[in-house]
Amino acid sequence: MLLSLQDGSEQGSASVGSDPVAVTVADDGKMAFVADSAPGDVYGVRLPGLQVAWKQHVGGAPFGLLVHRGRLFVSLFDGAAVLELEPSTGTKLASDPVPQGPAAMTVDGAGDVVVAGTRGQLSVLGGGQLAAGNGFAVAFAGGRLWSADYERAQLVPAGDDHRVGMPVRLSPFWLAPGAGDTLLIAAEGAAEDTDPGGVFSFDTATGRFETLATPKDPDQVLQSGSTIFVAAHGERDVLAIRNGSPGGWARGAAAVGLAADPRLGLLVVAVNAHE
Repeated sequence: MLLSLQDGSEQGSASVGSDPVAVTVADDGKMAFVADSAPGDVYGVRLPGLQVAWKQHVGGAPFGLLVHRGRLFVSLFDGAAVLELEPSTGTKLASDPVPQGPAAMTVDGAGDVVVAGTRGQLSVLGGGQLAAGNGFAVAFAGGRLWSADYERAQLVPAGDDHRVGMPVRLSPFWLAPGAGDTLLIAAEGAAEDTDPGGVFSFDTATGRFETLATPKDPDQVLQSGSTIFVAAHGERDVLAIRNGSPGGWARGAAAVGLAADPRLGLLVVAVNAHE
């Protein structure tokens, strides 16, 4: 689904795959990439027309997507690898081995791709590993890498014994850089689909948390411009938080993944009712 970044109005929709779990956008804003987990496929979709440009079978339950230095990186949650694809065609260029359970990805301060792992580590592609939380998330904020320990409800700076407890007992699922030195966190309740979760801003300099919203099952959070967007899967909604006030966009849509496309003025939303 495509929404206007300005007011949330729907700009288009199309059926892509059967189990989409993540979406990201090319640097030039002309193509979106969709991870279709259960079939093990990745799609390249032209924007804004939503025509499928290519489909590549990768297997291994693709989870995370990242565009960096002219390549599309795809983490295979069941495949213990990160694939590198050519973004315009989907051609496989390389495969990087990582520990089992690779999840979200980011780029660190040195420009290296870093992959979150569910075995208590971050993997730097082409480099080594850093001690981290046992979770799915990673983000670079405040000049350092942050991971999340899903079960212990903690934020964990990479390679550091220091741990920061969540302000309430919620499981941090997704991390993203916010404004300044802040870290954005989407955290799930004990019963993912029915218990309230939380969306927080964490000031990495002062250690202070701010609660932004409390939706059920927030799957992803990101900031574009001055707006913070949340894929509130349990609410069947996309939240747009402006000036501290959350508003509902795409009501009825079971959003699981988001990607901002400022060049086209669009928010690209992956919707999956059975995820």
